[in-house]
Amino acid sequence: MSFALFFVVVLGVSWRLNERPQAWKLCMLAASYVFYGAWNWRFLALIIGASVVNHLVTKAMEPRAGAARRAWLVVGLLANLGTLGYFKYYEFFTESLVRLLSPFGLEPHGLVKTVALPIAISFFTFQGLSYLIDVYRGDERTYSLLDVSLFLAFFPQLVAGPIVRTSEFMPELHSRRNPDGVDVARAVRLIGRGLIKKVVIASLMAQLVDPVFAAPGGYTAFTVFVAILAYAVQIYADFSGYTDIAIGVALLLGFHFPDNFDRPYASSSIQDFWRRWHMTLSRWLLDYLYIPLGGNQGGRARQYRNLILTMALGGLWHGASGTFIVWGLYQGLGLAGERWMRDRRQEGRPLSAGVRAAWVQRRQAVKALAQENAAFEATGQAPTVPVSHGQWSFGGSGRARATYDTAGLRLDGVEVRDAGQGVGYDDESSNDMGVAQAGAGGRWRRRRRTDEIPFDEEWSRLRAELEDDRPPRSGWPLPVKRALVFAFVCVGWVFFRAPSLGDAFAVLGRLFTGWTGGQSLVTPLILVVVAGAIAAQYLPSKVGDTLEVGFSRWAPLAQALAFGILLAGIDILGPQGVAPFIYFQF
Repeated sequence: MSFALFFVVVLGVSWRLNERPQAWKLCMLAASYVFYGAWNWRFLALIIGASVVNHLVTKAMEPRAGAARRAWLVVGLLANLGTLGYFKYYEFFTESLVRLLSPFGLEPHGLVKTVALPIAISFFTFQGLSYLIDVYRGDERTYSLLDVSLFLAFFPQLVAGPIVRTSEFMPELHSRRNPDGVDVARAVRLIGRGLIKKVVIASLMAQLVDPVFAAPGGYTAFTVFVAILAYAVQIYADFSGYTDIAIGVALLLGFHFPDNFDRPYASSSIQDFWRRWHMTLSRWLLDYLYIPLGGNQGGRARQYRNLILTMALGGLWHGASGTFIVWGLYQGLGLAGERWMRDRRQEGRPLSAGVRAAWVQRRQAVKALAQENAAFEATGQAPTVPVSHGQWSFGGSGRARATYDTAGLRLDGVEVRDAGQGVGYDDESSNDMGVAQAGAGGRWRRRRRTDEIPFDEEWSRLRAELEDDRPPRSGWPLPVKRALVFAFVCVGWVFFRAPSLGDAFAVLGRLFTGWTGGQSLVTPLILVVVAGAIAAQYLPSKVGDTLEVGFSRWAPLAQALAFGILLAGIDILGPQGVAPFIYFQF
């Protein structure tokens, strides 16, 4: 209720000041500091200091080059990571040091002290690092201190993301927001869905998860099994629910944040899971950790190492505990093992010299097509001489545009339009290389349209994808692959949730030893919610889109009444009180 009253005031003032950008920025920054300071006003100095440091370092870095530019980057990295390391990891490392030195009679207990973890420090630090590194790379220009401060402190996503970049936030900050263009229907859908996930589903799951993970030995194996599934549902509902609310609130203020979840439990591979789970963090780790470590360069062994190291550091980012490190290593080993198996399958089907030569010929034919198309667009004249290359001939009175399939890198067909009428033709004949043949009346078959071929600057990347990254089809049925990936993820969540490594192994061990005794906390309601939440991952997104479109056609008063009824229903259905937000600890 406190946030509801706060947001109603901020929303009204925000649109009232829409025509006065500077006043709007100051108002939103003040609101963001009030929001953050409501937890503990003393830590406002931390987020303000982060804004000032990143602003000063990037301003000093921008006009410099070479060693001087790198030196300022190092200063910025040390300032950001040093602050994060002190508040988040000081206790962990000092306690680990004491345990390491104790066998040798050295126990520096004076180093150990309790350090409060400021809410959101990981998230605004990551955003500050992305701004700093983007400026260093030349991908971003510097901004004013007010802009940087608002970027780091903007309250909708401050506590737990999504992790927004300057390239996504600053253009909207500097453009005029149109109140008539706000997608209210989508915002209401996101906020309502987020509240259901967070207040109802996550809180209900906590009633089973918390006692079972606290003392797994007292419960049956079936109860522990359902609790593991319930935690997978809880952490998804808790975190995706928050980001749904954050994206919806930002949308009402005129900002479009990137999506952060895309039905992750429907993934068919571990890599696919990390493309769907906390997508802004996965993207951050890819661009600012995995690629700087070397990415896919330097041979397969280094690829595997980079995957494992990236995920291990990602686990450490989540918390200063051995359980998070093990969880990160577990995910990294899973990704590396999956990549290794894919590489092994590729080695079993090496590309022959003849196949590679065919790909080169096809690329040359496509280039000839594109040149003919460019000439047509420049002159408006249809080609008078057929364009020939190798075994394929292209020409006639049409406009040709080559397309390719980004997954298989095939020339799937040629779209031809009549020069006079702009009419497309189709034919059912095609050769064994996937290229459409001319039929009666100069008709061509267009099998699938994707995009124009970027033949010159992209050719090296496309060839690398062909030779290295195109996975052969797996023989596993899709439902089996999804079930295996979900099982892998659930085992990882045990380490993520357990207080210690010993507790994690106790939970997993209870699955095999708990069939003869113990309590059961599983209720029909919990089973229905767990099954329904997992099944919902497989619903096509168009279902929600259809409901959203229908809701958008209602009158504003009807929309408001419906949203009020939804809030009342959430309050009734939700358990007494709300479970603590899981990602506060990060």
